[in-house]
Amino acid sequence: MVVLMLLLSCTKNFLDVDNNAALFRQNYVKDLKSLKEFLNGIYSKNAEFLEFYTSSAYPEIVSDNLKPADLSGRLANHYLWNQSASPEESERPAGSVGNRTMNGFWLSGYRLIRACDFVIEEIGKYRNENPVLADEMVGQAYAMRAYLHFKMVNIFAQTYTFTSDGSHPGIPYIMTSDISKSYSRQSVAEVYEFMITDIKAALQLLPITTTDTRFMNRLAAQALLSRIYLFKEDYAKAREVALEVTAKVPLLSISKGYPNDLFKLKNDGNTETLFQISPIPAFAIFLGRYLGTQAFVGTSDLASILREDPNDIRSSWISQSGTKWIISKFPAGAAPEIVPALSPSTASYYIPALRTSELYLNIAESAMKLGDENMARAYLNSVRKRANPNAREINESGIALMDLIVRERRKELCIEGLRMGDLQRWKLGVQRGDTADDAAKNLPFGSDKSIAPIPPQDVTTMGIPQNMGY
Repeated sequence: MVVLMLLLSCTKNFLDVDNNAALFRQNYVKDLKSLKEFLNGIYSKNAEFLEFYTSSAYPEIVSDNLKPADLSGRLANHYLWNQSASPEESERPAGSVGNRTMNGFWLSGYRLIRACDFVIEEIGKYRNENPVLADEMVGQAYAMRAYLHFKMVNIFAQTYTFTSDGSHPGIPYIMTSDISKSYSRQSVAEVYEFMITDIKAALQLLPITTTDTRFMNRLAAQALLSRIYLFKEDYAKAREVALEVTAKVPLLSISKGYPNDLFKLKNDGNTETLFQISPIPAFAIFLGRYLGTQAFVGTSDLASILREDPNDIRSSWISQSGTKWIISKFPAGAAPEIVPALSPSTASYYIPALRTSELYLNIAESAMKLGDENMARAYLNSVRKRANPNAREINESGIALMDLIVRERRKELCIEGLRMGDLQRWKLGVQRGDTADDAAKNLPFGSDKSIAPIPPQDVTTMGIPQNMGY
């Protein structure tokens, strides 16, 4: 981890790594074992910088699932769509009080991407030490590179279908650790093609059997591919890939631990989690902690959906405390082996970054779009009746069926970082019913404020075009 921390040290340019750190990195990595340690550091730093800090709340805050309890607190400017391309906030974490940027997310994301590039570039030097392990390592690096770019493109660029062919500005797709090489923004369509190419490369290398869901693996890479195809609106491929994975990993039943066991480490096959993010004991800055201290609270809009059926086990994911809706989706102490004594204990859990429930909903939506309403209803009913075995069978069709799919996806995947991306690709915009601030009630689809500004350092240094409205 120390090596990666040095690699990720700051420099004049957001996509660059420090030259001295690069030398140290190259001096440290001497064999396959040390390169594997470096790869493990990528997972650790991804957890610390991108997954467990308040940036994990960002897609839920800028949409309609979460809100800051105090409009002078963390992510308040993001909630109010009052972001700014401010050079003074170049490296402040997105969750810092008063921050108006996502500069820190951009910085950390690209540093981790360049670390993945380094693994891909270096693996050939040490492959003969253990070819099987080497292939798995580079497969993980390809999959993680796609995973990180997916997060970035959905924060800093409009959704794929904002233009008919995805030709609008995306983000730089960085495929080299060499900081001397120039970079530019690719189109969103190009970014998606690069992600798909990376995952297909990963699938050629990752073993068929998954042994530890804390690391990128074949099933997780396929799940990510289904998600990317869905966001691209390639419904046939999204369904095809999702069907392949769900045939191997079914929904987690209540009798086997749903929903609390989604947030535990279970490599015994009794889980639907395909890839999960481990908590970092040295940096106990989890979204669950902010929810536990009520720095972030649920919206009444979300509460009405989660609590509409009191017999639905997910109704316990939100509860009322005075005038606030408290999110309790993440079970207390779900990762005692990592964080045994963290307060509040709601922070101690694994993030299910990719799981089967999402794939069932991918299938339902894709089937609906492809005209197979029977399949759409079947997969939608599976998710609904898993949460409440006595729930009625869905028999709606057309627009009513699609509305139920949208509603169920919001319910099942709430506070898991997909809400804003879903709204964008559905071209629904954001509509909030529980705010008295007129400026925070509605954000139309396609608004400039629906995406974050590009950090001004990259705009100035590399000539990257700034997002509209900033």
